[in-house]
Amino acid sequence: MAVKRFGPNTAEVEALLDRFRRLTPQEWERVAEAAPGVGAIPDLEVTQAPEYFKALEVATRIAKSDVFPGSESAFYDAMRTAQLVADASAFQPSTRPEPASSAVIDERLPPDAEAEAIIRMMSTAYEEESWRRVMNACMVAAGALVVRDWMMPRVYQLLWQPMELDGEPISP
Repeated sequence: MAVKRFGPNTAEVEALLDRFRRLTPQEWERVAEAAPGVGAIPDLEVTQAPEYFKALEVATRIAKSDVFPGSESAFYDAMRTAQLVADASAFQPSTRPEPASSAVIDERLPPDAEAEAIIRMMSTAYEEESWRRVMNACMVAAGALVVRDWMMPRVYQLLWQPMELDGEPISP
């Protein structure tokens, strides 16, 4: 019997990854809105969404407990593959010309130009933060799907929640 890359749920994980490849920009936006914050201040994000991060900890522990041969590597492989798939989408900010950290405000600019530069920098930073949320939600959902059969349904649902669009799960 051939070893399945993502364990017993390989077909579901592959279908999820394929669905990520087909998400529209509007669907990516909805995932970003639903995803808990995971950004520059991890302690704050954990405080704001403690159940989500406890559920992620449970999924990680399950994967590391060798619930099936290779469960830990399958868990992390699914997460890494989800990151690569999402990173290849047109939604991600690396396709945009200027990262927020590269914007420089020159005090010699006229007030209107300075205001525009600040707004551009804030907008870019917001897009980058939104992308981090999307990326993490995709990675967590893919990893959770690998060990879904060993999690309590409520724990899995918490990790899968950002993948629901308009109350409907992202269907493969």
